[in-house]
Amino acid sequence: MTKQSFDYFHGLFGIRYPFGDYDQVFVPEFNAGAMENPGCVVLRDQYIFRGAATQDELLTRANTVSHEMSHMWFGDLVTMKWWDDLWLNESFAEYMSHRCLVDATQYSEAWVDSSIERKVWGYGAERSPSTHPVAGVEALDAISALQNFDGISYAKGAAALRQLIAYVGDDRFIAGVRTYLTDKAYGNGTLADFLAAIEAASGRDLGGWAKAWLLTADRDTLRVDLAEADGRVTAATLTRQAPHDHPADRPHALDVAGWTDGTETARVATTIGSPEVSLDGLVGTAAPDVLVPNASDLTWARIVLSGKTIHALPGQLGEVADAQARAVVWSSLIDGLHLADVAPATLLDVFEGAWTSETNSSILTRMAAYAEQVVVGVFLPREERPAARERLARCGQALLDTAERGSTSSLAAARLVAGTSADEELLHGWASGHGLPAGLEDDGDFRWIVVRNLARRGALSDADIESFRAADDTLQGSLNALMCRASRPDPEAKAWAWEQLTGRNGRSNYEMNHLARGFWAAPSDDLVEPYVARYFVEVPAMSAWVGEDALSRVVTLGFPQVHTAETARLSAQTLERDDLTPAVRRSLVDADADLREVLASRAAFRAGA
Repeated sequence: MTKQSFDYFHGLFGIRYPFGDYDQVFVPEFNAGAMENPGCVVLRDQYIFRGAATQDELLTRANTVSHEMSHMWFGDLVTMKWWDDLWLNESFAEYMSHRCLVDATQYSEAWVDSSIERKVWGYGAERSPSTHPVAGVEALDAISALQNFDGISYAKGAAALRQLIAYVGDDRFIAGVRTYLTDKAYGNGTLADFLAAIEAASGRDLGGWAKAWLLTADRDTLRVDLAEADGRVTAATLTRQAPHDHPADRPHALDVAGWTDGTETARVATTIGSPEVSLDGLVGTAAPDVLVPNASDLTWARIVLSGKTIHALPGQLGEVADAQARAVVWSSLIDGLHLADVAPATLLDVFEGAWTSETNSSILTRMAAYAEQVVVGVFLPREERPAARERLARCGQALLDTAERGSTSSLAAARLVAGTSADEELLHGWASGHGLPAGLEDDGDFRWIVVRNLARRGALSDADIESFRAADDTLQGSLNALMCRASRPDPEAKAWAWEQLTGRNGRSNYEMNHLARGFWAAPSDDLVEPYVARYFVEVPAMSAWVGEDALSRVVTLGFPQVHTAETARLSAQTLERDDLTPAVRRSLVDADADLREVLASRAAFRAGA
């Protein structure tokens, strides 16, 4: 990957790597994914896999390698003048690494991975009250600037660059990039500098485009309305709705495609620069059961699927051959879940119908994790989770029974079963090394998935967990043991975990994160409810001895998973305080927004509603 990325960027930018030696160092407990120091990139050591890895995990590592290398040009050769132009670093590295993977490596489906992982992350940031523009974000100091290393500065910025390319043309875009990098080499660049270079190369005024795409927060909503008669489309309209609080006139270049029973019925490319545009290319074609706006995921928007499409998805999504379009569908469903437009049960219906036939590794693994950890683990009330987990376990077992031994599909299926199954005999066997799926016989990380499931069920004691830690006497083994101990469903385990998390115990950042990840696992709210009020007092107070970057993760990971009006009241009350540090406040704002999404979903889709 390092050699392929060097060759690609040398050719694309027309500038050789400027810093002599190039080292890549894998660092234990590194807080970020990686960091692009000139000539010496540091990466978190989890990228050196301890066991089996899925194709998308290899892709993610490759993307990180390429991302950090692209920073040698965007960030190191030319450095943003100040943090309000963070996008000149991160948006460009995000875009360039995916482009490099697709054009120059075996990871030709990198944009699919972006759709189902990076853009889902970015859309979540865009839904939050803390949303902000891609560029021009006020940053009074470097500490406050850390809050904007988020899915907007990365994923949305990259999507905006794809739209800029559609607007001016790729050749002119690259010509402008070369001019910008050459003119500003070994110096500082700004938004104005970059836009001037692209304007000179393209001959287009980018003032209005930049105002809409880079300097205005939030996203448009796109949908397609069809009129049908005798099985044919008689009229088709693509509509664009700007957000009420952040109006902008964004042009979107995109395509719209339809499928019925796996057959693509039509595909049209268009640009929408007004509130609506007619899709004449769809008129007269067979009315599709599944219609996907932005099917190639070229733009950044909320994509609303029709009721007819959502109804057809459980039986037909798995037959759609276009992985990019499938990723757009999943992303739209996730958006709908968080906006209380799509019921958790609907998403699980689609998962059950389509997941076992999924062939793209990124969609397969990301959606399994999302279904387990978010749809079931967050949006469903605790009393509904056991049955839903069993439903997921059946899907995992069905795929495990048919997948090629040792394949990505087999590994993804085994992980889903390990995390959701209620079959304690199977789980104890796997934890002890008996009857394991092929390729997982000596996989310590897989064993910890099993052990955590058993611990969450109360099927392991602290001594049992310690025996597994002793067998995996490594940093990662110790971290997993902490998470498992915090997951145990008894008052003593929760009291110990809370004290370890919030007390001055010298715990590392990673240790605090793993304790927080496990703490709120419980069979009922009653076990952990006493800690809700304590969270809002004791976690912000940790700013006295925990750094801002580390504490922001604890605030997020440790936020109460007791989704009640009382939790919402305490959260709102805490946000009224004037003594919160910037990191604590930003993370609380985002976590509070997540809580209110869950409450809205449960109100909209409660039994009998």
